[in-house]
Amino acid sequence: MPQYSECTFPVPGTAVYRAEMRSRATVLLSSVCILILSGCSATTLPEFETVQADRDVVPDADSQDIDADSTRFVGEVEGVDLYLARGSDDTLCLIQLRDGEWEQTACGAGMGIGITLETGTRIEAGTFRFRPEEVERGVRTPLSDSVTVIDFP
Repeated sequence: MPQYSECTFPVPGTAVYRAEMRSRATVLLSSVCILILSGCSATTLPEFETVQADRDVVPDADSQDIDADSTRFVGEVEGVDLYLARGSDDTLCLIQLRDGEWEQTACGAGMGIGITLETGTRIEAGTFRFRPEEVERGVRTPLSDSVTVIDFP
């Protein structure tokens, strides 16, 4: 019959016990700090890694609380030009221009934003995803690296 070794645990109140608990607390606290800091780190979307071209420039962006240097054209949907941008408070924004005129701007905290056009077409940008039951009958089409259009045929 195999022999099993007996597990021993530090006895509460002893120096070994206190050292073990400090070690575990340090590991736990370090892990929590790493998770918090990684969640708040300034990751960026691929569109913002490119140099802003003439097509990316949105007139009067700075008057709309948008970082004018961050606007990036991502495509056209239903006659609307869509741009990704960073808001002045470091949010992710999706700008809609029709015929060169501001139609709508939506900004969301973090790295994602979702909008619904008047026709029901939905746009997901960054890390945002609509709930599956909201888009289960939709057809997903990538517009750029970080933007997806969901049509409902």
